[in-house]
Amino acid sequence: MSTFIRQFCALIALVLVSAGLNARPQASEHRTQPWSERTLEAFGEIPIQDGGRIKPLSTYASFALLRLNGKRSAESSTGEVLDPVAWLLDVTFFPEDAALSKSFLVSDSDAIIAIGLSTDGKKKRDRWTYAELLPGMPRLFSLAHDYDAIEAKARTSIQQQVVDLASNVFSFMRLARSFDWSRGGDPSDGHALTVIAPANTTNVDQPWFAPANLVAGIGPNRSLEPADAAVVAEFETLIRLRADAGAFESTLISLRDRLVARAMARGEYEHVELERAYYAFDPIRWSLASFIAAFLGVSIMWLRPRSKLAWKSTLALTSVGALLLVTAIVLRCIIRERPPVSTLYETVLFVTASCVLVAVFIECVQRSRFAIQTAAVLGTVGLFVANGYETLDKQDTMPSLVAVLDTNFWLATHVTAITIGYSAGMLAAALASFYLLGKLIGWKRDEPETRRKLARTVYGVVCFALIFSTVGTILGGVWANDSWGRFWGWDPKENGALLIVISQIVMLHARRGGYLRDDGLCMAAAFGGTIVAFSWWGVNLLGVGLHSYGFTSGIHSALWTYYGIQWGVVGLGGVAWLRERATRKNVPVETPVLEHRRAKKMRAAA
Repeated sequence: MSTFIRQFCALIALVLVSAGLNARPQASEHRTQPWSERTLEAFGEIPIQDGGRIKPLSTYASFALLRLNGKRSAESSTGEVLDPVAWLLDVTFFPEDAALSKSFLVSDSDAIIAIGLSTDGKKKRDRWTYAELLPGMPRLFSLAHDYDAIEAKARTSIQQQVVDLASNVFSFMRLARSFDWSRGGDPSDGHALTVIAPANTTNVDQPWFAPANLVAGIGPNRSLEPADAAVVAEFETLIRLRADAGAFESTLISLRDRLVARAMARGEYEHVELERAYYAFDPIRWSLASFIAAFLGVSIMWLRPRSKLAWKSTLALTSVGALLLVTAIVLRCIIRERPPVSTLYETVLFVTASCVLVAVFIECVQRSRFAIQTAAVLGTVGLFVANGYETLDKQDTMPSLVAVLDTNFWLATHVTAITIGYSAGMLAAALASFYLLGKLIGWKRDEPETRRKLARTVYGVVCFALIFSTVGTILGGVWANDSWGRFWGWDPKENGALLIVISQIVMLHARRGGYLRDDGLCMAAAFGGTIVAFSWWGVNLLGVGLHSYGFTSGIHSALWTYYGIQWGVVGLGGVAWLRERATRKNVPVETPVLEHRRAKKMRAAA
C-alpha cells in the first residue's frame, strides 16, 4: 500500500484517463465468442516473474482474481462464468468487456455509500463491475489516501474496505493497461505481467520485463535488441488480431513458445510445467474430498460400531487422503526447492498430514477404531482451515521467503522439528477430547480397558510431542544465535515454544507421580491443545517480535472459537469425572463385606 500512496496523484489521472473504458466501444472491441481451450492453455503456460519467483501465468491469474473477487471465477456481462485465465485474457486484451464483468467483491455496501454511489438493486455483500465503480473512483482514491495514513489496527471495517477496494481497482487498472503502449510508457509505474525474460543468460539476477518496459526503454539511449523487438512485435500483433479468434490463437501459441524458450535458456522454466500440473490436478482438493468421505464413514461407524466394512472403508479413505496430502507437500517442495514447511499455510498442511499419518499408524497397530475416527476428523478440519486461510490471505501460497527464513538448513531442522511438535500436541488434544466426550456420553462404559488404552495412547503422543517440541525449541535458539547473535531473547514465539515444552513436562511428571490419572491426563492434554494453538497462531496476533512472518488477519475469531471449544471439552470432562466419582461414593462400602460373609456361611454349610 505504500506504493499506492506514492502514486496517489498519478492514480487520479489514471482514473480520468481510463474513463474511456466506460465509453461505448466499437463492435470490434468486443469478444464475440468464448476463448478456445488452446488459447487458454497457451496463455496459462506463459511464465511470469512475480513475488520473487517464476510461475505460470495461470497461477498469477488465479490469485489475482481471488484477491479482487474473493473467488476464482467472475461473471461476465453476458452471464458467462470466466475462470482466472479467461478473465485475465479479457482484462488484458478486451478491457472494455472486463470492465463490465463482476470482478470486485464488496463485503459491506456502506463502503460503496461512502464513495458516493447508490446501492439500489445490490445486496449488502455483493460483486461490482469496474464500470459501476467508475463514477465514484475519484472519491474512492481520495478516501483511501486518507485512510491509509491511519494505522491498520485503528481503522474501522468500512475504512479498511475502502483501502482494499482502492488497491484492487488499482491492480485491475494496471492489468488493463499491460499491453496498451499509448498509456504504458513509464517504467516506474510498476507494470504487471513481467513475462519477458532477459536475453542475457549469464546474469540470472536480472529482473524480467513487462512489454511496456521494453517499448519505453529501460535505460538512457537504449534501443531494443532484435530478440526483444521480435517479442514486442508479436504482442502488437496479438492486440491487432484480438477480434480474429483463429489468428489470435496461432499468434499466442507462437509467442508462448518464444517466451518459454527465453526462460528455458536462463534455466528459469524448470518447475513451471510442474506447477501447472500441480494446480490442474489439485491434490489438496482431492485429499479434502477423501477426508470428507472418511468423515461420513465415521458417522456410519457410530451408528454401526461393529461394522467391519465401515471401519475398512474409513481406514482406506483416510489413508488415500493422507497419501494425496503428502503428494501435494512433496510436489510443493520440488517446485519451490524448499523443505516442507516455510509459511504459515504450509504449517497447516504439514500438521494435518502428520496428525493423520500418526493416527493411521496407531489405528493399524491397535485396531481400536478411535484413532481412525480422530484421523478423519482432523484431516477434514485441517484442510478446511488451509482453504480458509488461502481464501482470507488471497496471496500466492508458494511465495519467496523473507531473508531470515531463506535457508534450507534451518527450515529442514528447526522449523520442521517444531512443526512436528505442533502436530503431536494437536493430535494428543484431539485424542484426549475424544476420550473426555466419550466418557461423558457413556462410550465403552462396559469396556474400561478400551478407555485405558486410549488414555495410554494420549500419554504416548504427549511424550512424542515433548521430544520434538524440545528439540525444535533448542534448534530455534541455535538458529537465533546464528541469525540475530543471541540464543534467546524472550520473543513471543520463543516464549510460546517454551510454554509448550513446560506444559508437556508438567503433564508427564504429574502422570508419572500419580497426581493425574487417565481423566486428569486427558483434561490436561485437551487444554494443552490451546497452548499449542497459541504458540502456533496466537503470538502472531500480538503483532510484535521477530517471528511474525505470515498473514494473521481474520483468524482472531477462529482461534478464540477453538479455545472455547477446547475449554468446553475440558469442562465437560470435569463434569464426567465428578459424576463418576459421585456414583462411586453412593455404592455402600459394606456390600463387599456382607458378600464375603454370605459366601463363607455357604461354604461352611456345604
